[in-house]
Amino acid sequence: MRLVLFSLFALGLWGSVAVAGEESHPGRLVIGDGKAGLVQVLDLEKGELVGRFTVPGPSSVYPAPGGQYAFAVHRAQDRVSVVYSGLGLEDHGDHKDLVVQTPYIWATLHTGPKPTHFKSHGNQIVVYNDGDGTMAVFEAKKLGLLPEFREIATGAPDHGAPVALEQVVLAGSLNRGVVEVFTHGGRKVTQFEGCPRLHGQAVLSNTVAYGCADGVLLLEQRGSGFVARKLSNPAGTPERVRVGTLVSHPKHPFFIGNFGQGLARIDTQITPYPLPASPVLFGFDKDGLLAVLTADGKLHTLEASSGKVIKSLGVTPAITASGEGAVRPGMALGDGLAWVTLPESGEILEIDLAELNIKRRFMVGGVPASLAWLAVEGVRH
Repeated sequence: MRLVLFSLFALGLWGSVAVAGEESHPGRLVIGDGKAGLVQVLDLEKGELVGRFTVPGPSSVYPAPGGQYAFAVHRAQDRVSVVYSGLGLEDHGDHKDLVVQTPYIWATLHTGPKPTHFKSHGNQIVVYNDGDGTMAVFEAKKLGLLPEFREIATGAPDHGAPVALEQVVLAGSLNRGVVEVFTHGGRKVTQFEGCPRLHGQAVLSNTVAYGCADGVLLLEQRGSGFVARKLSNPAGTPERVRVGTLVSHPKHPFFIGNFGQGLARIDTQITPYPLPASPVLFGFDKDGLLAVLTADGKLHTLEASSGKVIKSLGVTPAITASGEGAVRPGMALGDGLAWVTLPESGEILEIDLAELNIKRRFMVGGVPASLAWLAVEGVRH
């Protein structure tokens, strides 16, 4: 077990305030700045910022399981910040009470050189370090208690796509086109080849999907092992069109991936979903509604099973920024809502996905880029 701690708030430094009234809280947004070492926390009930923190550098922000913590990954600074949202739970046996607290940076960690890809599933969290090919594996239930992680070495620098399951940890390799399977103790068990330029991964039930230059690799967990199946790109697929990002939702028996100027449904085959412009960001809201932000600056809701566009709304100017150091809009999806960052104006838009209209605008300043929605379920008194 490797334990690296750069900063940890001592117990007792934060106060909590129980909030009376509603039985639920709409959650908070953790916002990573695209240019500066700044992370902010926006309370969606108050409609205002409740936290502003200096961190090692610009960050990509991801929600951790449970809705209380977010990981801010600072690739260029070789650091990862763990942000406590301030949404706390007090366990009373038959129920848990929600308490609204002051957010803070719980820990700043050196997980390895060039931490890049983040993935959470169940109780497991993993960060892949491109600089040396190591993976830092966390347990979500230990967040707030011990800032520790297990280190698993793949043996060489790479642009990796990790997935940590309860029994094993998978590491996809872009450069070698393989998926390696390790025990949580770091012992390599097996590997699966035949996925050139591997990029993007998602988990659905007992299956892990990886995007390949020529299709999608599916690894189905059976007992203590996996059975591999490869789906090829449809006939006539243009050169360089591929699946490179994948998402899933337990409500739907298929994966969704990007695919050229559109998306694709991935089940027994790859079925393209054409769109008016190339997808920039996409995902499912809490209830399984598929939403996609396209390069023309429009947000679309889609029927996930067919790819039919339900509604469309212009939310940002055309998204043209690309390359190293470019800052693009970010998107988070919640309970029937989407939030889109506008880096150039320092704003965040809150969008109702059912009606597809802008409900609120939040001026947060700076260059808001990546963001994560955090929410917990508990009884409020």
